[in-house]
Amino acid sequence: MISDEDIAPDALSVLRRDHRLAEELFAEFARSAPQQLDPLARRICKMLRVHTQIEEELFYPAVSRALTAEATELLEEARREHQQAKESIVRIESMTSESPSFVDEVDMLSKRVAEHVAAEEQELFPAVSAAKLDLNALGVALAERRDTLLDVLGLHGDDEEGAANQRETHPDRGPRPIGTRDF
Repeated sequence: MISDEDIAPDALSVLRRDHRLAEELFAEFARSAPQQLDPLARRICKMLRVHTQIEEELFYPAVSRALTAEATELLEEARREHQQAKESIVRIESMTSESPSFVDEVDMLSKRVAEHVAAEEQELFPAVSAAKLDLNALGVALAERRDTLLDVLGLHGDDEEGAANQRETHPDRGPRPIGTRDF
């Protein structure tokens, strides 16, 4: 019997899953107690750093070679949005939750990420799907690089267990699919 872990994810599925986790982490931040804000914001920032890095190192270069000139404008916009997110991440990482602008800065990052995700999924991903690109091979490369970066940051175990525990304590999220890894 073939499990989900035996099937290589395609690149768009890997990135969509990261997007859903980012949405979940921002939602968790919005409903967290004050003492949970600092560690959760740090986790969000690290996860976004990993996500933007795998997109910039692997996904965007592969996609830029496969897309038309008009579609590459979508990549340029995505890169600009990444730069704005990185600047927000630096500001958040330089603060604590006791800073008066901390929550506002995380909220702004959340809005920017939501806009970026919408643009990628509604505009860029359809163009990528239509391009001549091996999305399965790219998906494997993205997943492997993400795993390496998460290991370097010490986030794998914390993230998998933390997300599962959060889902268990928040029944409205539903069960966690077997064999899935968060971020």
